[in-house]
Amino acid sequence: MKTRLLNANLCFFLVFFIFPVFAGEIRPIVCEIFPIPEAYHNGSGYTAIEVGFDGNIYVGTANYGSSAHLVRFNPVTSQWEDIIDAHRITREYGKGLDSQSKFHAKILVDDNGLIWAATKQGNENFTERPELGENPTGYPGGHLFSFNPKTDLITDHGILRRQEGIMGGSIDRKRGKLYYWSDPKQHFLIFDIKTGRVRDLGTTGGYPRYTVIDKYGRVFGTGRPGIIWMYDPDVDRLYDLVVRLKGPGQYKDPYAMIISKDGTKIFAVAIEGEYVMEFDLFSISFEDKNSDTDGSIVCLHVGRSYPEQAKKPGDQHAAVCGKDGCFYFPNVIDKTPYLMKYDPVKKEVECLGIIKIKDHPEFNPLYAQGACVTEDGTIYMKFISAGGGKQMPYSIVRFNRLSASE
Repeated sequence: MKTRLLNANLCFFLVFFIFPVFAGEIRPIVCEIFPIPEAYHNGSGYTAIEVGFDGNIYVGTANYGSSAHLVRFNPVTSQWEDIIDAHRITREYGKGLDSQSKFHAKILVDDNGLIWAATKQGNENFTERPELGENPTGYPGGHLFSFNPKTDLITDHGILRRQEGIMGGSIDRKRGKLYYWSDPKQHFLIFDIKTGRVRDLGTTGGYPRYTVIDKYGRVFGTGRPGIIWMYDPDVDRLYDLVVRLKGPGQYKDPYAMIISKDGTKIFAVAIEGEYVMEFDLFSISFEDKNSDTDGSIVCLHVGRSYPEQAKKPGDQHAAVCGKDGCFYFPNVIDKTPYLMKYDPVKKEVECLGIIKIKDHPEFNPLYAQGACVTEDGTIYMKFISAGGGKQMPYSIVRFNRLSASE
């Protein structure tokens, strides 16, 4: 009888510890807004946002059917500057699907402070996909650019894969390699910064908006349903790892993935996924596998991804690892944008508040597409305009020192 009581109390403790209760009214969390100049976009943009070594925020825009731009925001002066006009630099002027109209891939920064950005095709046509070769005059392929903030030199490194756009984006500064995947055929691409050579390791499956890289230089992304793929540079090979779930609920393929501060775990959320996910990279096994996989990886559901008051999950497109090591992500539920935080030390998920824009109560920041964090722990998130600016203009928003380290 005592054993049963002890087990019951232990179960209660674990449930309470891992799934904390959200009690009381949810307060607003206020951020500052910095609209991106309308000349460089038509209301949209994706994962392309990062902080340069110069302290500026680099943002890639989407300009459907026209030319994408890489722009720079100075946090001190609050001024924007146009850096790259994709059509002007490439001398390619395609329209519609055939245009260089998106900087979609994550912006990367190398050891020398160079900013790396890659383009993708425009308005998707999922029925005909002329960029696959049916139309020989269609989309040429995504270009890779570098920009040197010290000299203002822009270099077009060419098309990485013919007639396909570039997405994902991770950098191995030690090996001098950039990693992307192509859309729509999902090929894993390796760009050597020193030699300028591109290698294609074949398809990965899946559509990972984010790819992550761990402290060993291994790259991870979302593959086929129930699969996380991994590239190991030491053996130069792609692996398919079947996900073994621990915890309640059902596994849902992640959308936004971020590496932990120590490089040993992946934090992730899925679109309309109920749980914050934690993948333990030490759990990777090549003995435990299915007939069509190479190994396995353990995913733990560490907590609900939404506040209790909301009663259901919502849109979760963006995420970032703060300077404090916590996992931050917005969750939009029934047109209410919440900012969530997962503390991996405490194993607690917390709602920080409903996102509100300072001095603009009429704005409703619903669609976060990318995020980055500065050295002082300030988090920037990029929100699209949600239909011609009806909700708010295409902007970055700033949460000052939100994730500052103690």
